[in-house]
Amino acid sequence: MRKTNVFGRKVNQAKILYMIVLIFMVVIAGYYTIVEIQTNKLEELEVQQDLLQSQIDDLLQTNQIENYHEISQIVQYLPNSYNQLGIINEIGFVRNLSGLALATGYSLTFEESAESPFDEVLPDTVMFTKISLSMMIEDPNLILEFMDNLFDQDRLYYIEHINVTYTVDGQAMIQMYIYTFYNDVDIS
Repeated sequence: MRKTNVFGRKVNQAKILYMIVLIFMVVIAGYYTIVEIQTNKLEELEVQQDLLQSQIDDLLQTNQIENYHEISQIVQYLPNSYNQLGIINEIGFVRNLSGLALATGYSLTFEESAESPFDEVLPDTVMFTKISLSMMIEDPNLILEFMDNLFDQDRLYYIEHINVTYTVDGQAMIQMYIYTFYNDVDIS
């Protein structure tokens, strides 16, 4: 390699090595900085998720105590037939009423003739329908309003399980298992 450039100046070969080392150090420092920022954000989201999950669990326990009736006492007040379209419309109404009309990934799955979520022995005519609801929402606090509005409906609903999972972009994935029931008797 030449020791002078075209203009006669001395070429310093160590200068290129120093630049490569400097760029390498900047890249490594940037990598660790980004990893640290993402780790901190993830920990913050996990804390928020745990806090919201505990608030939902507390609210479910509170509502369950306030709205608790023995199912055997209210069998005569249950509807006599199953209307899936009516339930879809009612849950859609509650969703819109709760400010969740723009929720993405909204899906309802029905399991007709599901097993009873209760330990109590009920008459054979009481039939259960398990509804799996999932959606992605912007504000996780709206799910509490959704549950309140659902309980205010004429049809009886029982929420067995709810899971809230935060995503990296601040949204929340809601997974909920709801039961509704009817007394399958002929009243003609």
